[in-house]
Amino acid sequence: MTAASTRALLRSAAGSLGQAGPAPFSLSVRLISAVRASYGLALLCLPGPMITALAGAPVSGRVLAVARVLGIRQLAQAGICGLAPTSWLTQAGVAVDGLHAASMLGLAGAEPGLRRALLAETVIAAGLASATTASLHRQPGVPGRVR
Repeated sequence: MTAASTRALLRSAAGSLGQAGPAPFSLSVRLISAVRASYGLALLCLPGPMITALAGAPVSGRVLAVARVLGIRQLAQAGICGLAPTSWLTQAGVAVDGLHAASMLGLAGAEPGLRRALLAETVIAAGLASATTASLHRQPGVPGRVR
């Protein structure tokens, strides 16, 4: 499947979800998606070194598996929002990032050995949500945008 056919498929799916059409591509949405994809790829391929550096000690296989699942989620979200950044899908992604940040903050209180890594993940998720929200407000035709 080519990139063009993938974009067309995602735009069609977004249209069937009630969105009249894709929001205009913006450089900021593409840049955020590229950063998100890079982070997701790093979580998928190198979770041990990343988490160990923050936690200060090697982590369990369960933690590594969860980090890899998160990496897959980040890659999927980057692909969806980067290829067909409809307002609805982008806002849903912001909501997912917000929920993820909240859950990581809660876990940081319950997992002292992983607290630094979980707080870093909280900051990353909140930062991606904030950057994406700001990019939505810069796009023409998106309700609530900054004028």
